[in-house]
Amino acid sequence: MFKSTKVLPVMVMGAFIPGLRRKYPVHEYVSAILLVVGLILFTLADAQTSLNSSVIGVVMITGALVMDSFLGNLQEAIFTLNPETTQVILCFDVCKTRLFMETL
Repeated sequence: MFKSTKVLPVMVMGAFIPGLRRKYPVHEYVSAILLVVGLILFTLADAQTSLNSSVIGVVMITGALVMDSFLGNLQEAIFTLNPETTQVILCFDVCKTRLFMETL
């Protein structure tokens, strides 16, 4: 459930990445908040067991969520400022996939 609320951190982080500095209208923030609240309510309504989580697990998933929102926006800023990097990334991905397939 925690990862499904990714839309809010991505929107907030997009406002702080140099090169992007996105400005979303208020209605998009309201829509994102309503989406997150709906997901939480839907998940809680379906839960039949008690919440059993550790502090380290919550810290780790929060860190993953923050890094995920940062990395996506950073990649978009890099691709916007330097379009030829998409070809380099594609080349690395193809080589990585080929290497992985050969090891099978």
